[in-house]
Amino acid sequence: MNQPELLRGLLRDLDQITDHEVHEIIAGDCGHLVAVDSARMGIASWALHHPVPARELPLPGAAKSAKDLAQSLLSEDPMEATLGLACLNSMLPPPPLQKLRAIKAQDLILRYGRGKNVAVIGHFPFVAKLGGEFNQFSVLEKSPRPGDLHAEQAPNVLPSADLVAISATTLANGTLAEILAWCSPSAMKILLGPSTPLTPTLFVYGINILAGCLVENRGLVKQGILTGRSFKQLQGIRHVVWEM
Repeated sequence: MNQPELLRGLLRDLDQITDHEVHEIIAGDCGHLVAVDSARMGIASWALHHPVPARELPLPGAAKSAKDLAQSLLSEDPMEATLGLACLNSMLPPPPLQKLRAIKAQDLILRYGRGKNVAVIGHFPFVAKLGGEFNQFSVLEKSPRPGDLHAEQAPNVLPSADLVAISATTLANGTLAEILAWCSPSAMKILLGPSTPLTPTLFVYGINILAGCLVENRGLVKQGILTGRSFKQLQGIRHVVWEM
C-alpha cells in the first residue's frame, strides 16, 4: 500500500459521519501544534519542523466544510497536510472508553521493547532517557540531533527492529506507508503523538498500538497552542492508548 492509498482509507472513515463547519483553526506564532475546531477539537504537530503562525495559514472561508478541509491530508504540501490531519482528528468519533488506557508512550515502549531492538521515528523528548534499556536503540529523524540517525537510514535499521515507534507526523510528511513497508511483519508498531488519528483503520494497515490524545477542554488547548506550549506542556488533553 502506498501513502495516498493509506490516507484515502483514513478519510473514508468520515463517509458515514455528518459534516460540520470548521469553526476555528488555531496556531500560535511559536510552538509546533495546530488545532482545528469542528465537531470536536483535533490537534496535530506541524510536519515542517518549525512553527507556522496563524497569519500564514490558508484559513477557510465562512461555513467551510470540515470534510473538505480534511481532504487536505492528501496534499503534498506538509502544511496543508497537517491541517487536514488535525481536521480529520476533529471529526473522528471518540473510541469506546473501555478500549482506552492511560499510559505514557515511553512507558509503553519500555514495556514491550526492553531488551529488544527498538527504533523510534522522530526525536521525542523522552528518547534520551530510554537508550540503555534496549539491546539496540535507534532514533531516526529528518532533522537529526546528536546521536540520531538520518531518516534515510530507515531501510537499514527497520527490518531488524522488534519494536518501531512512529511519529504520527509521518501521515502528513508522506512517509508512513514506506516506513511500514520496511518494518518486519512481526515487529510491534506504535503510532504516537498528538497527530495520531484514533481509528481502527490503522490497525488494518499494520499498526498495533495507537498512542494519541483526546481534547477535553478546548479553551485550555487553545490557550496553550497560542502561547507556544509543547505537547508535553499542553493542558486540557487526555493521553490515551488504544491497543489492537
